[in-house]
Parts: sequence; structure tokens; C-alpha cells
Amino acid sequence: MISWKVNIIRAAGWIAGAVLLAAVFILIMHLSLNNMEFSRSNTGWNGTSSFFSDLNRHHFTEINNPENLAGHPRNTTLLIIAPHRTPTKEELTAYNEFLESGNTIFLADDFGTGNEILSGIGSRVSIQPGNISSIDRSYNDPYSVVVYRTAQESPFPLPADMVLDRAAPLEGGTPLMLTSVMSWSDANGDRRFNWGEDMGTLPVMVTDPKGSGRIIVLSDPSIFINSMYSGTGNDNNRYVIHNLVSGDSPVLIDQMNSRTADATRFGGILREVRNAVNIEIFILCLLILGIAGAWKMRMI
Repeated sequence: MISWKVNIIRAAGWIAGAVLLAAVFILIMHLSLNNMEFSRSNTGWNGTSSFFSDLNRHHFTEINNPENLAGHPRNTTLLIIAPHRTPTKEELTAYNEFLESGNTIFLADDFGTGNEILSGIGSRVSIQPGNISSIDRSYNDPYSVVVYRTAQESPFPLPADMVLDRAAPLEGGTPLMLTSVMSWSDANGDRRFNWGEDMGTLPVMVTDPKGSGRIIVLSDPSIFINSMYSGTGNDNNRYVIHNLVSGDSPVLIDQMNSRTADATRFGGILREVRNAVNIEIFILCLLILGIAGAWKMRMI
């Protein structure tokens, strides 16, 4: 009788422990998420969680400091998505050395913050102010412009057309994708064509050689957000991104300047833990010791 009661108590203890662990896991997952635009931890419409979840973790590397850009094989691609701050001198030096080693930097930005990086690495390309509007659009919004492949040859396969949202006009470089002739840069933000606003084709994706490498600039980082990456109607956006990150060459994701790295304080701590192998090993050892201790107590 006593043995039966002891077994019930032990079973109840294990069930309570399992419930507690599940609750802790759910709490950690909840605290690690956020609603910051472009954040990889944002599962909402304006986050990039879907893009990151589709990446092959064995094929890409997060770059958290300039030193991580050295030592990669030729033809490696670095993605800088929605940069939000002025890069440091050390970062610009690392970007330049990365390009001189025969690699590619793909910069996606529409706010003009990326100009600090472009000018710092000596690129001829610059992101101009204003949102591109067009009569040739996908939805009932002049900012949802349809753009078209213009280059016969490109660094990676491009679709015949794709839809962008609030793209900015680019200056310099060799155009890879252009708007139709019925487009203009909306300088005053009224979504209308006004006197003084020139109508014509505008470049939205260009390439520019730099040393042994090259720079590719797309003036709309929103193709990476969940609402423009997932679901039906976004096949061409996924096609572009898939061709960027697939293949045999390594892919690097810049987390020094990109808003995809934005996280809450707790989420930032979790990311640092995931990125630090020594900490992961330490936590794994603690878990093993905890399980061994619990098993020993159960045997007693």
C-alpha cells in the first residue's frame, strides 16, 4: 500500500516537473518575440521570421562583428537588410576587404541609411529620397509598383517582374530592374503626379563592381518581411531571395547594422546565448548535471 502511494507521488512529481518545463519554455518563447519592424523575432506581418526560418542554418552565418567577415571563400554573399545606423570605421574596412576578396555585398534599403555604407565603401550607387509611385502597379496603391528585369545578364537569376512597396529611386551603377515609363518619384508624399515630378523609368536594383567583388543594391528591403515573402502572390519575391541564398557559395547575414537583429532585452540575451558556443556548452552541461541529479534522487 505504501509502495503504491510512493509511486503515485513520484508520478505526480514527474508530471508537475514536465508541466513546469513546458510553462518555462512557452514563457521564454513569448519573451523572445517582438513587434519590431524587420526583426527576425517578429512573427507579424512586418517581421522577417519567415525568411530566417527558411534559411539553411548550415549554409549561412550571422555576422555580429567586423572580424567575422574575414577568411571566407571567394564568391561569398553578404546580405545587409534595412541598415539603421552609421557604420563604424572598422566595419567599413571589413566591408571593403570583403569585397576586395572577390565577394558580393547585397544591400537592401529604401530609407537612405544605406548611403552611409555605400559612400564608405566607395560605391557609385546612392539611394535617393522619395517613394517611387507608378500607374503600373499591382494594387490600388501607387507605391505598390511593378518593376521589370532589364539586364540580359545578372549576378543571379531574376524574374521577369516583381512587385515592390515604397521603393526609392537609385542613382549610379548598372540597372538590373527598372520601373515602367509610367512611374515617378513622389517627392511630397501625396501619392499623385505633380508638376515638377519627372515621369519615366527609375532603377530599383543595380549592380556596381568594386575591386574583385561587386555591390548589388535593392531599394526595397520589404521583400524580406513576412507579408511580402510568405503566402500567395509573392512567388517572384521568394524567387529572388531563393536565388540569392541558394547555391554552393556561403551566405552571410549582417547583424551589425541590420534591423533584422532588433530584439527586446531578453530576446537579445537569448540571441547572444545562441551565438556563443561556449555558453551553449556550459548550459548543456548544467542541464545534464540537473537531469543526472534528478535521476539519482528518484532512485533514492
